[in-house]
Amino acid sequence: MRRAPRPRRSRLAESGRGAILRTMDQAASQMAAGGLTRERVARQAVLMGFADVAITLTAMLAARSAVILADFCKTFLEFAAVFLSWWAIRRMARGPGGGFDYGLGKMENLASLIVGMLMAVCLLIIVGNAVRNFLHPAHVAGIGVQISLAAQAVYAVINGIVARRSRRAARAENSPLLEAQARLHFTRAAANVFILLSLGLSLALARYDWVRYVDPAASLVIAGSILMAALGIFSTSVGDLLDRTLEESDQLLILRELARHFDDYEFLHGIRSRRAGAEVYVDILLEFDPQKKAGEIHAVAASLRRRIEAQIRNSHVTIGLSTGSTDATMGQPRGQD
Repeated sequence: MRRAPRPRRSRLAESGRGAILRTMDQAASQMAAGGLTRERVARQAVLMGFADVAITLTAMLAARSAVILADFCKTFLEFAAVFLSWWAIRRMARGPGGGFDYGLGKMENLASLIVGMLMAVCLLIIVGNAVRNFLHPAHVAGIGVQISLAAQAVYAVINGIVARRSRRAARAENSPLLEAQARLHFTRAAANVFILLSLGLSLALARYDWVRYVDPAASLVIAGSILMAALGIFSTSVGDLLDRTLEESDQLLILRELARHFDDYEFLHGIRSRRAGAEVYVDILLEFDPQKKAGEIHAVAASLRRRIEAQIRNSHVTIGLSTGSTDATMGQPRGQD
């Protein structure tokens, strides 16, 4: 087989982040640390969501307000979404095990899609409730309104803080699941503010007939924010569920590193790359001079793997050895990068 042509150097800027996970022990420790960080954030969200459901249920039972009923339905569905996220994170924190050599990255994307579908259900409930209140308007009443006012004020602050923390964790770990949680809590904070304003106006201007339409109007605004969040989740997670290859810029980066080591190997037999959730897997099959010592081949493979992993985020590179008819893996074993 002919030597692969020398790839031209790309002018793309290198996005170096340093070398990642050089040994199995380092990989295991980082996975455990990342899992604990995610699980702690998700567990706090579950506990807070459960308390929110209990308070909203109490307010709904003690009030005559369609917007509070819609708020309870929305809060319950959001709690289910957060609980699902927490369950997925707990499952991933246990490690891939023997049955998932490529990890559990896709579970994050699948959980994100389920969160998006729950948001769609929430959207339908809120819109349906708003339409009913436009057709049959009524003033809000009951002690549950006061309970809801206090709860909305408190949870608007709490949800805003949790959304900010989840967004930071998502950027640090490149996690679509934490990104979904950040969007979810942001929409919850927005919903708290709108419901607070809706109930406040309904009580302050109760003598006017038109104020009866404030609640359903505010509910539609909340529905719009949930729709935007759900669309964002679907657009970012569906593609990651498919085993698509890398972007052209990353492929050029790999070719550039192969060109840098052009004189260190004899033939390039192939390159395979794919994404699994947030993780990137690259398999490179090379043939070396039979006269080269094993230590020299190992040094070339380690250098090539290290440079590619340092420039492609969350990447795991496997260098395979080939003699034309047979091949063997060189470097980190597949699934243990």
